[in-house]
Amino acid sequence: PKVMEAMEAICFHGLDKVLAATPDFPQEQVSPDAALTTTPLRPRFAACSAHARAVDEPALSSSLRGGFSPTDVAQSLQTPAGEALAQARRTSEGSAPIAVIGGGVSGVFAALALRSLGYGNITVIESAQRLGGKAGSFDHGGFSFPIGAVSTPFALREASFTGAQILEKPLRFATSAFAHSRTKLQILDANNLLPRRLQGGTPRRFHASELSHGATESWKEAFSGTGPPHRFYPHHVDFASKPELASAARPRVLGEEAWGRADSSWPLIYVSAHGYGVARAADAPPNYYWQRFAQKSTNAAKLPSLGPRGPALRGFDTTRHLERLLEQSGVAVLRSTRVASVLRSTGGVAITTAAGGAPLAFDKLVVATDLKAARSFLDTSAEEADLFSRVRHLNYHTLASHIEIPWVKPASVYYLGGHQGERDAVDAGAATGGCPTILFRPYAASNLTITWAYGGASLAPGTMEACLRRTVSSLGGRFGGVLLQQEWPDYFPHLASSDLASQVPRRLDALQGRKRTYYVGEIFNLPLVSECVDWARYLIKRHFRDVRPPPSARGASAPTIMRRQLKVASLRRGRGRWREGAAASGGAARKPAGAGGARRRYSATELMRQQLEALVS
Repeated sequence: PKVMEAMEAICFHGLDKVLAATPDFPQEQVSPDAALTTTPLRPRFAACSAHARAVDEPALSSSLRGGFSPTDVAQSLQTPAGEALAQARRTSEGSAPIAVIGGGVSGVFAALALRSLGYGNITVIESAQRLGGKAGSFDHGGFSFPIGAVSTPFALREASFTGAQILEKPLRFATSAFAHSRTKLQILDANNLLPRRLQGGTPRRFHASELSHGATESWKEAFSGTGPPHRFYPHHVDFASKPELASAARPRVLGEEAWGRADSSWPLIYVSAHGYGVARAADAPPNYYWQRFAQKSTNAAKLPSLGPRGPALRGFDTTRHLERLLEQSGVAVLRSTRVASVLRSTGGVAITTAAGGAPLAFDKLVVATDLKAARSFLDTSAEEADLFSRVRHLNYHTLASHIEIPWVKPASVYYLGGHQGERDAVDAGAATGGCPTILFRPYAASNLTITWAYGGASLAPGTMEACLRRTVSSLGGRFGGVLLQQEWPDYFPHLASSDLASQVPRRLDALQGRKRTYYVGEIFNLPLVSECVDWARYLIKRHFRDVRPPPSARGASAPTIMRRQLKVASLRRGRGRWREGAAASGGAARKPAGAGGARRRYSATELMRQQLEALVS
């Protein structure tokens, strides 16, 4: 990469020709017109015009006589002129406008990842008024409520922290918990199972045997228990050598001895209740996705005395939290802006909105919307249209209702064991009868309760509310009506078994970077907030270089300034003690070492200026 950066910097500033020799073939020269696949270096050559040569001429001349030597090229960048060229190229690249279509979790964290690498001209385009997408929130009665995802570790630098990880890595968790968010931190209690027939009117805990089924060993065998996080990504999985992962996730395939019963086993309930498919429905997703969810559910169930616990959750003001992150990072946001068309060319990307007007010009594009929906505005090629059309979804609904159940505790998640789909059906909605799979009351001061349920064309209008009313009554509560119902027709994007077997994930990943376009979202990893964040960071770091100035040019870091402040404070305390001692002894006290002399004194104004410079850099 360093040699490629050097070659690109030279070419960027106007040499008329670039010739390079690969390490394996010193005498073989690669011209700018050569196919990229002929060299393992895979450089991005560009046409160079005849301009003044601003690199070190002796190094360049010797390189051209015997073919480019990677050492010579790297040395040419180490000259003052070469360093200036590299910095000019980073500055130019970092100021190029980049569009992110989609203001959900994937789009927001893709923009934040770009900002962390030094890209300063980023615009997020969101069709809705609020940010967050499926993980957004809404306000009612002075409280914020989740409209989609609940267990959302938004502000943690790393991905989701489970209850086990909190105990295993307490310092790392505490640092992330208190340093990167202002919202309230909670750990949801997910160990409440409501059986088909309640005993004593209260839920029971998951039994220890139901927390240690073969699902744990199953996902470890499929992906290995340790390794880098990207080993889980579908484009890294060889489904040809692991056909069991591409097979349909049905009970006769998985076996109850591995996953337990759908109405009582924690891994299966984690899958079905959260909208990731029902085992006995014809639209059950492939086994690969359930193995990934088993990994998450069993990680969250490692505390034997407490049972499953949810990941770290920071309140429910998701939308405002995402808005604060973008505002603090200097990312522009266009809300309520629907994209009508996108035209991509070698010169850039032109985006036309539904409001009309002149197209918006960008250098690169990040698509953070559902791929099937992107066909409505993206100038897709035949291959892109074919791949995007293969994405499948499940129909899922969020209902916010006024419910009073005396024994329901706030911040606890209740899973309804009898509504997890125990009968064969055409889809998940028919298998569950449109009944609620989860019941969640966020606040003690408000009876607004959030429930989730599968939908589908097979359900008649009003089915969900009717079943919810019956369920509340059977739990000994009172139902006060539905305040809000949100349908998610594009919930849980996934691929069919045949598409996994034919390595469609690798074909999708091969689209990254083509036509100046990059893709983030659930389909590339897993429909979980933490996994969307992970993929966005992974993709940006993988395809975008760091264009920030070298560390020496960024000014003093915040830790450096803090050390200076401590040193200054120590010196001032030393001077004060010396003066007190001198006054007490008539001026005979000895001045402590380091309390004066040639050391620089930092005034309060100077320290403040340095702090501001560190924040800006």
